[in-house]
Amino acid sequence: MQLLALGEEIILERIEFIARLGRGEESQPKDKDIALIWISELAEEMKGNIASEKAEINRKIANL
Repeated sequence: MQLLALGEEIILERIEFIARLGRGEESQPKDKDIALIWISELAEEMKGNIASEKAEINRKIANL
């Protein structure tokens, strides 16, 4: 199992934090919408990071 890079770990912590804020009882509907948008943006960033890492691993395997 590969350890997450520090940046990826921070992104996951942000997603978790934003999700907790968005589900709070005192959150307004607009706040929840913003939280979902931020989570979506961070998830897209994570998917990009994963795709880059996967491509790098595939290049290394191809060069063996």
